[in-house]
Amino acid sequence: MSSLDLRFLAKELKSSLANGYIRKIYQYEIPVPGKPNEKTHQFLFEVFAPGKGQLWLYADKNRIFITTYRKPSPSEPPGFCQLLRKRMEATKILDVRQHGFDRIVEIETANNVLVIELFADGNLILCDTERKILMPLYTQDWKDRILRPKVAYAYPPTRINPFAVSFEYMREYLSQINKKIIAVIAAGMGFGPLYAKEICLLAKIDADTPAERMSPGLCVSLFNTIREIDNFTVKPTIYENAVAPFELQNPDAGSALKQTETFYSALDEFYMEQQIVQAENYGKDVVATHRDKYGRMLNEQSSSLQKWEVAREEKKSMADLIYNNYAQVEGIIDWINKMKASGLSWDEIKAVIKELPDGKMVKEIKESKALVILEIEGSRLEIDFRRTVMENAQAYYERSKFAKKKIAGVSEAMKKTKKKMEEVPEIETKGRLAKVEKKDKKWFEKFRWFVSSDGFLIVGGKDATSNEVLVKKYAGKSDLVLHSDIQGSPFVVIRSEGKAITDVAKKEAAEFTASYSKAWQAGVGTIDVYCIKPEQVSKQAQPGEYLPKGSFMIYGEREWFRGTELKMAIGVKLEKDTPPEIVAGPVATVSKQTQAFAVIRPGDEEAKQLARRIRNAILIKAAPDARETLEKIPLDEFQKFIPAAKGQLSQ
Repeated sequence: MSSLDLRFLAKELKSSLANGYIRKIYQYEIPVPGKPNEKTHQFLFEVFAPGKGQLWLYADKNRIFITTYRKPSPSEPPGFCQLLRKRMEATKILDVRQHGFDRIVEIETANNVLVIELFADGNLILCDTERKILMPLYTQDWKDRILRPKVAYAYPPTRINPFAVSFEYMREYLSQINKKIIAVIAAGMGFGPLYAKEICLLAKIDADTPAERMSPGLCVSLFNTIREIDNFTVKPTIYENAVAPFELQNPDAGSALKQTETFYSALDEFYMEQQIVQAENYGKDVVATHRDKYGRMLNEQSSSLQKWEVAREEKKSMADLIYNNYAQVEGIIDWINKMKASGLSWDEIKAVIKELPDGKMVKEIKESKALVILEIEGSRLEIDFRRTVMENAQAYYERSKFAKKKIAGVSEAMKKTKKKMEEVPEIETKGRLAKVEKKDKKWFEKFRWFVSSDGFLIVGGKDATSNEVLVKKYAGKSDLVLHSDIQGSPFVVIRSEGKAITDVAKKEAAEFTASYSKAWQAGVGTIDVYCIKPEQVSKQAQPGEYLPKGSFMIYGEREWFRGTELKMAIGVKLEKDTPPEIVAGPVATVSKQTQAFAVIRPGDEEAKQLARRIRNAILIKAAPDARETLEKIPLDEFQKFIPAAKGQLSQ
C-alpha cells in the first residue's frame, strides 16, 4: 500500500472505527512463502462500532484495512499481544489518522496511541498519551531514531508532503533534483510507481523528464493534478494487478475487474485473495518439505540403527575374546601390576613386556588411563589392568547391552517418524502448521547449558540460587561436577545418562566453567578448573564456619584441568522449517552444530558492540542464501551469551 492509498483509507477507517470499542486483539506469526526460516506478523483487532456492529481491522507489515476474513485464534498470544490486550482491550477509539503523507497510521484511545508503521519490515509501537514508548513489536535502532521502551517516539525523517506544500516550495524542490520526474513522484513524494505513472498521464508530463528541467508550465500542471487527486470521487476499483480508490488510466494496473462500495473492502478482497493463493501454495511446499525432512530423518535413524547393531555384536565379540583368552589376559594384567609394585618405571615395563610369552599381544600401554591395548585375533581390546579379567569382560558385555537398548530406542523413533510422514497431509489441511505452538521448556533450559561434541548434556548455574538448585536437585550419582578455582564460578554438571563420561566432555565442560567464571570479568586468559563427584559436594560447613547461599564444601580428591583457556564460540544453527537458533559454548561443540560461528575471549569491548561484530563475523562466513535471515536476528540475542557483558573477538 502506498501513502496515497492510506490517505483515502484513513478517512474510511476514522468514519468506521472512531467511537468503537476494541474487544479483542490477536497476533499471528506467519511463515514467509519461500523462506521457511522467516516469519512475519499479522494482527486482527475486533472492534464493536455503534451503528456498524462488529468489525475486524487487519494489519500486517505493509497493509491495513477492515476485513471480512477470519483466522482461527492462536493457541497462545505472544507477549506483545498480551500487552496490547492489557492496555487497549475494552477501550474506546478516539481517532484513526495518517501521519502527514507517510505510511504510518495511528490509533488513539483514551490511554494509548498505537503507531502502525507500514514500511520496510513494519512495526507496531504502543505509546502512552505523552507518546512515550511502552513497547514496540520490534526494537529498532537507527542513527536518527530509536524504537525502544521508555524512549519518546520519534517519526522517521519526513519526505515532502505534496498535498501540504506551496507551489513555490514544490518548484524549488524539483529544481534541485537530477532524477526522472516519475522517480521523484514515486519515491521522493511517496506516491509509489503505480500512482506516479498515473499522475504523469493525468498531468501530461513525459515520465522521463529530469525533475530539474521541469518548465514552469509543467510544474503548474503537476501541482494542480496532485491537488485534484485529493478531491477525486471515490470509486474503489479492483484491477488485475492493483487496487485503487479511484479509476485509473495507467495500463500497468491491468483490466478493471470490479468496483466496491468502500476502499477497504476492495483492499480486503484484493489482498486476502492473494493470501489465500499464497497459503495454498505454501501448504503444498510445506508438505513436500516435511516429507523430505522426515525422509532424511529416517535415513539418519537407519544409519544410527546399523551403527548400534554393529556395536552390539562387536562389544559382545570382544567380551567373548577376553573369556576365550582368559589365561593370557590374566597373565598380562598380573605381570603389569607386579612389575609396577616392584618399583619399575613405565618405560622399563614397556621395554620388558614384549619379551613375555604373550607379550606380542600387547600393542600399547596407556598408563594415565590404566589401560593396556591387546590385539587378539585381529581385534584391539582396551583392558583396564586395575580390574580382573572377568570385570573387563563384563564391561564389554555392558556396552553390548547398552547398544541393544539404543537399537530398541532408534527402532521406536523410526516408527514415530514414519507415522509423522503419513500424517503430514492431514496436518497441512487443518492448517496446524501456521499456528505458533507453545514450547514446553525442558528443566535444563532454566540454566546455562550446551551439549558436548560427543553428546553429553552439560548444565551450569547462572547465580548462587541456580548453583544450589543444580547441584542439590539435578546432579546424579554418576554425574560429574566442575568448578573454577576462583571465587565467583558457576557449578557445572555433566550428565552421564548411564554412559561413561568422556575426556572430551570433561574438557569442554571445563572451558564452559572457566568462561562463565569471574576470571572472564578479570580479563585473565587461563584458569584452573577441577572436577569432582556429586557426593564430594556438601552443604555441611566446618565447625565455626558459615556457607553462604550457592556455596559448598568440597571433600576428597579432585581431577584438575590446569590452565584451561577462556574462550567461547557463538554461532547460529539454521534448519529448515524452524527459526534460527543461536548456540554458544566451547568451540568444538558449536562448530559441530553450525556452519558459521565466531570465537570470543575476555576483553573490554561492551556487549552491544561486540554482539554486532559477532553477527558480522558470522555473516561473512555464512552461505549467501542464509545472510538475509541472519541479518534479522536482534543483537540482544547474541548479547545474552557474552560472559560478563564484555569481551573481544578472537582473530
